[in-house]
Amino acid sequence: MKPVDAPQRALSFGDHPPLSLPLRFFLSAPLFAALAAGLLAWHGAPALLTRWSPQTLAVTHLMVLGCLSMTMIGALLQLLPVVAGIQVPRAARVGAVVHACLCAGTLVLACAFWQDSPALFRVAMALLPGGLLLFVGVCTVAMWQYHLPGSGAVVAGIRLALAALVLTMTLGGMLASAFAWPGLIQLPLQRLTDLHAMWGMLGWVGLLVIAIAFQVAPMFMLTAPYPCHLTGAYATWMFLLLGAVSLSSGWSGRGALLHTTCAFLLAAGYALFGATTLHLLARRKRPRADPTTLYWCTAMASLLAAIGLWTWPSAASGATQLALGVLLVAGFALSAVCGMLYKIVPFLTWYHLQQLRETNGRKPPSISQIIPERHAQWQFGAHAAGLLLLLAACYQPALARPAAALMCAACLALWLNLGRAVRLYRQSRNAPNQHLSVPHYHE
Repeated sequence: MKPVDAPQRALSFGDHPPLSLPLRFFLSAPLFAALAAGLLAWHGAPALLTRWSPQTLAVTHLMVLGCLSMTMIGALLQLLPVVAGIQVPRAARVGAVVHACLCAGTLVLACAFWQDSPALFRVAMALLPGGLLLFVGVCTVAMWQYHLPGSGAVVAGIRLALAALVLTMTLGGMLASAFAWPGLIQLPLQRLTDLHAMWGMLGWVGLLVIAIAFQVAPMFMLTAPYPCHLTGAYATWMFLLLGAVSLSSGWSGRGALLHTTCAFLLAAGYALFGATTLHLLARRKRPRADPTTLYWCTAMASLLAAIGLWTWPSAASGATQLALGVLLVAGFALSAVCGMLYKIVPFLTWYHLQQLRETNGRKPPSISQIIPERHAQWQFGAHAAGLLLLLAACYQPALARPAAALMCAACLALWLNLGRAVRLYRQSRNAPNQHLSVPHYHE
């Protein structure tokens, strides 16, 4: 029997948060990614010799906390009211505190890894859990509310992603304590690190990308809705498999066979999501691929490549483990985030300019004029080239500097493109009686 597609979810714009709330997160994220790439370019090949080097760990956390988590938190604070009709209590104040803690904590943690400083690890352990737990707490309170009909799959995925974030924070706190008080706390660091990375990338980031895709892909990329076998209990099964892989990670004998089975089922589940998304994108209503579509195709291809590389016999080698990290962080997560930003930021800017039209009477520019597609296409090209070079650098570390420099340029270009939308909004808000100048580009 052919599965029935899930219905398109309703949207609610009645009580949307102020534009400054998500934009402070969205504009900070590319700068942290550029900083991570810049540090990699400065340090060069030694940062890609092993996943355990302090420089590699510093760059990784700048990307995962400063860029990916930064964007995801900003997106949730915006999407919960609009997609599910869920109001986050004191969203503006909470957002400002969480943003400050996340920015400061990420920078301190990166410095702690780079300098191997126990004192800085202690400071980071105060800033990061404080801000993230505040965010999880207000979202948990908010999601006890009634949500819009048809948003159940999105809300369920967000709840599971937040639970994964709590587990990621717990494991990260245990690891940080071993660095903050060296010699006093003895922990199985390698196993905890693997679990921390798994819950962070496949749980927090992965489940949230899946939940957001259920709304973003049909709405912004004009795909058909995801089939019911993905929007039903799929996210719950992925969360349970993550738990099973975690609990069985130290087992031997028959337990090791169970661990391997659960791990392959987990990989197959994410491969199903990646392949389904690529299938939906290939059959979308709009034939020409815009930058968001290109980014999401890159994200899903990177996810599938990471799964294929993980199942390859040489997956235990150091270079392959680094390549897995590049595919998941820069290929899958960063590409999905960039694609999402190119749709959400222009749309939010256009929507708030429409609100200003009631007072100044001026028609706002179209969404396509807010960030010209030509600019986004060039930025995607730099990102894709940087990603390919970064993958090659995992096996030829001499390529680390040019790869990182290109990725840094791509992140700065993303920041400039997003900043253009902010400038248009501020020009209209602060000078309501002046003409809003929007350059015309010939695509």
